[in-house]
Amino acid sequence: SSFFYPSAGLSWVPSSTWDLGKAFSYLKIRGSIASVGLPFPRFLTTPTYEYDATGKIWKDKTHYPIGDLKPERTITYEVGIDARLWKNISLSASWYSADTKNQTFDPALPPSSSYTTIYLQTGHVRNTGVELSLGYSNQWRDFGWSSNFTFSWNKNEIIDLASGALNPVTGQPLNLSELDIKGLGKAKYILKQGGTLGDLYTTSDLKFNDNGYVEVDKAGNLLLTDEGDQIYLGSVFPSENLAWRNDFRWKNLSFGFMVSARIGGIVYSATQAQLDYYGVSEDSAATRDAGGIAVNGSSLLPAYNWYEVVGGKNIPQYYTYSATNVRLQEASIGYTIPRKKLGDVCDITLSIVGRNLWMLYNKAPFDPEAVATTSNYYQGIDYFMMPSLRSIGFNVRVKF
Repeated sequence: SSFFYPSAGLSWVPSSTWDLGKAFSYLKIRGSIASVGLPFPRFLTTPTYEYDATGKIWKDKTHYPIGDLKPERTITYEVGIDARLWKNISLSASWYSADTKNQTFDPALPPSSSYTTIYLQTGHVRNTGVELSLGYSNQWRDFGWSSNFTFSWNKNEIIDLASGALNPVTGQPLNLSELDIKGLGKAKYILKQGGTLGDLYTTSDLKFNDNGYVEVDKAGNLLLTDEGDQIYLGSVFPSENLAWRNDFRWKNLSFGFMVSARIGGIVYSATQAQLDYYGVSEDSAATRDAGGIAVNGSSLLPAYNWYEVVGGKNIPQYYTYSATNVRLQEASIGYTIPRKKLGDVCDITLSIVGRNLWMLYNKAPFDPEAVATTSNYYQGIDYFMMPSLRSIGFNVRVKF
């Protein structure tokens, strides 16, 4: 057993190794408990005022006064096992649970309030997950093969939202059942107890009559409502992540590749909505060629009338896609010039490495793994982001 005391908290890592004969050549059981603290954003303690250049005045602050600030605190529990079976098979498995409290939220407030936002440090968010790795490695004379498969699963859940949140001015409970954490346009992150930190909602939709038909005015224009019931679009978090890597060696030649997959989750593309609205997308061209889009059964609505509302108003549910994707994440080929050919001075390995080479499966109009920001509440949203890049590099490694 071993103990160590990092500055962020306490960690306990007991471990044992046994020789169990032919099956297990190595077995290690591990566990840890860690407590980590993160500071709140430093700018929160600096009062700022917005300047209105038109009226040439300084506007009043729109945030509620900030009360007692606390650091965010996360306590993580983890247990795992590392094993080697029959000398060629390696196995690693971990289970973890992380509880985070005192997170800093900046939700929007109802228009009736004299303030627009309020900083809250509340809530209890739990991340529970499993990480697995299974590998095989063997050598047959001049030929060698190594293969490794990894699997990870994580569940994000809001255990408590804002049950203890108080009004910093009156000291009274705020009684908030949900937090509106913005997002982009009409696609909003709304946090609810029992949900996740990545839940996207919207209240915008086309108007439907009692028979379930889309309402169209006399000019053929679709009617829109922005004050409907909340429509759940999905969570931007994946349910599983997979990866499979293989490396082959024959004498001095090596070749390897890795296929990765993200399963589950959704993404929203405001870029696609704008392209449809201006009629420059492949989908809008296909709709024009088809004479329009079918609504209310058999009637065709012209492409312009459809995309002027659906694309121009950015109704999110029509531009929400599955984030599931499979890609050739990496491939490499190399050759090692042996030491004996270089006067026993060194080995030189020359290799070509390519990353993000080929999207094998993807239903979204952009790369679901691309991110525009590291902010927690802009994940899974595309608004004219730079496209993801394929990279190819040449490596030279000299080993003395």
